[in-house]
Amino acid sequence: MNPMNIDFDGGSTGAVNENALGALQKALEMGYGTDSATLTGGGALRVQSLDTTMQATIAQSKHFVLFNRLPKPKIGSTVDEWTEQSEAGGVLGGSTNTETGDIQDATGQYDRRVGMVKYLMTRRSVSLVANITQNIVDAKATEHSNGAVQLLSDANFLSYEGDSSVVPTEFDGIAAQLKAAVTSGQVDNDHVIDMRGGPLNSVEPFTRAGAAVSSYGSFGVPTDVFWSQGVQADMDANLDPAFRVNLTGNSEAIKLGSPVKGIALSDGDVKVNKDVFIPNDKMLAPYEARGAIYAASASKNDSLKPTLAVANAAADAASRFEAAHAGAYYWLVCGLNAKGQSTGVVSAAKSIATGESVTLTITASAGGQETGYAVYRSRKGGTNAPADFRLLKRVAKAGATTTFVDRNVFIPGTTRAYMLNLTPGDTAITWRQLLPMFKFELFPTSQPVLPWAQMLFGYLRISKLKHHAMFDNILPNNATWKPFG
Repeated sequence: MNPMNIDFDGGSTGAVNENALGALQKALEMGYGTDSATLTGGGALRVQSLDTTMQATIAQSKHFVLFNRLPKPKIGSTVDEWTEQSEAGGVLGGSTNTETGDIQDATGQYDRRVGMVKYLMTRRSVSLVANITQNIVDAKATEHSNGAVQLLSDANFLSYEGDSSVVPTEFDGIAAQLKAAVTSGQVDNDHVIDMRGGPLNSVEPFTRAGAAVSSYGSFGVPTDVFWSQGVQADMDANLDPAFRVNLTGNSEAIKLGSPVKGIALSDGDVKVNKDVFIPNDKMLAPYEARGAIYAASASKNDSLKPTLAVANAAADAASRFEAAHAGAYYWLVCGLNAKGQSTGVVSAAKSIATGESVTLTITASAGGQETGYAVYRSRKGGTNAPADFRLLKRVAKAGATTTFVDRNVFIPGTTRAYMLNLTPGDTAITWRQLLPMFKFELFPTSQPVLPWAQMLFGYLRISKLKHHAMFDNILPNNATWKPFG
């Protein structure tokens, strides 16, 4: 073997023969040890692999499905005002007249609307040492990314589920705005399709919703539907291929079991959007049953914990409890505000028969700092363990005591889907933005840290409520928690 010249100290050169090279190789074997304190030989000289890309199972930009699709016009005030026209005036056929008769008066219907900008903020910091040392990742850049993910996650989630009557710092999402419009009579109730604890797995509910959106008086065109992963699975398995459309431009076969990309309706094709931020049954469990981070948050907020009294069931003409729902249930109630929600107070079991309802009387916590309550119900014949409850409804605090009547109008553990008009130029639904996401430097006080705040100021504006519809109380076939057994 030819000698090999190796430069040891930058100046001296030595020749290493085959035997010496073998000995050196053996002495400097790297091995696979991971505990740096026990490494020997070549392992002690090994440079650790510093992967500059953190592999994290957190949301990415593609997951903010609704927020990414919404137009984001800038506004110049924290109070956003506009005028919405809902009627042109007059009645159909009401403009006919004789040659010289009195002309009938008609005026369009105009309503002044007001939207309030809400403030999404997160405080982030890294230690000075973490910022200046060589780490697996850039600590500050990673926390910048984490802050953005938190703000965008909340913006996307609250665009569906936000309710300012329960938590005043939230903006109202689609569900709150559309249901309020139905209650006030501004929107007909056929814009909310109640699945009553059944799956959404056929075209029929979509044809009804589409007719409501596009009918006389609404004049909308549904373009997109947003739903959860469970609903997607049901539609993939069950939607008649005659109503499936291929929106991808490829030659993928359209058949039962293949992914539903679009739904064919009489007014046009509706694009399908699967959004992980639309709650499934696991996301509707009480905080103490949703993992360590949520459980710790609930314990931290136990000053918001109310007391609860549940009356015996009584006959109620408005009850939606039917024969299949009759049985024994528990209720669990948590206090909540912008900081989160408390652990739950659990009732005794109560039996409900067909046509009955149960009244819950919630007494405010000693401090009274909660702004609302999360009301959960167990499955029929279930236990009083937190894992056996799912969210029934969030309700606003009414005062020292708050009354909630459970008529089975809201079915625990169910999800929703939303049919929207996202036609460019219609501005039927937008994210109104006072400021885009930005960073605001903070200053440390007595700690060697680099703190900052990340903020996003805006709210969800639905300018044309009649252009949208939603599907409520959906229970996907693959749900792991069933409200009625």
